[in-house]
Amino acid sequence: MLGEMEGLVRITNKRSVLILLQHTRDEDIEVCVPAVRESISNIIGFVSLGDESELPYLIERSTGIVDTILIDIDLKRKNTEIIRSQATRLAADRGISIAYYSDYSSWVSSAIAFMMEIERKESLKTIFDSKLLLVGKNALATRMVLELIGKGIDVYIFEKEYPTSTFPVSGGKLELESPYIHKIDTISGNQFDILVGCEIQSRSAFLSDLSLMEFGQIYDIGINNFSQEFIKHQRQKGAIVYRSDDRAGISGIVVNLMETNELVNFRLGRTSVGGIPIVSGGYMGELGDVVVDNYNDAHVVFGIANGDGTFKHALTEEDASNLNKIKKLI
Repeated sequence: MLGEMEGLVRITNKRSVLILLQHTRDEDIEVCVPAVRESISNIIGFVSLGDESELPYLIERSTGIVDTILIDIDLKRKNTEIIRSQATRLAADRGISIAYYSDYSSWVSSAIAFMMEIERKESLKTIFDSKLLLVGKNALATRMVLELIGKGIDVYIFEKEYPTSTFPVSGGKLELESPYIHKIDTISGNQFDILVGCEIQSRSAFLSDLSLMEFGQIYDIGINNFSQEFIKHQRQKGAIVYRSDDRAGISGIVVNLMETNELVNFRLGRTSVGGIPIVSGGYMGELGDVVVDNYNDAHVVFGIANGDGTFKHALTEEDASNLNKIKKLI
């Protein structure tokens, strides 16, 4: 994998990013290495671990090839914090840049965008008008519920899976109530347009009940939520089955983190030019500071800071003089 990444970087001159994932089940410890991915601006490699003992070998071999290691920090395993801390230390010792991200958040945001685009393309209904049933009780399912209801999308769940308002999250539980959450105690008399499965691992007791229902679209969020028999049976009924592809979400997160890294390390700060204070990159300017695009290498002047994160509208003579001086200097 690292050799392939190195070759692609040489050809494309893109930045190389290694994403360090965690297996979701404690009993899974074997290393998994998915295919290398080339995004618009990065070469992205993946390694999914269950055991921190592989980290020294992995990070040593990554030195000189990988620019940034992106570490999944969701509390998926008993040794999540050990993996995170050891990966951080080893990468820092090797001079490799480090960033952190939530794998669950990436899956959920990209899955919802994927679903919304599919519904727009394939159906006369939008996802807002559709009746959506979600099956699964885990941190990923809770993230899905939170994101869906936050967008004003109605979510139906089984009373048996969620007998109370307590929902599992990484590292704990969450009390969650909303007018967009609807609980059903039986499938009898219910008809749904969309079925979403979140890590139900094809052994859920609900699959036999769900086989009796008809759906327009079925979405597998994660891997192997539905059995071959279930999928075949639903296709015969006319359902279209999708597995959410998170490549856009992963690529977007990588770009976001790289941009944030560049912003914080090279654009955020305060200095003075000719005795005039200038700020940029999200640094909260003091009253009278001149706000520019990059305090290290300014090309654009935005205005005069008001001291509260906004710009002054009524400028003093000194403000106007400082503004004009900085504009002339850059």
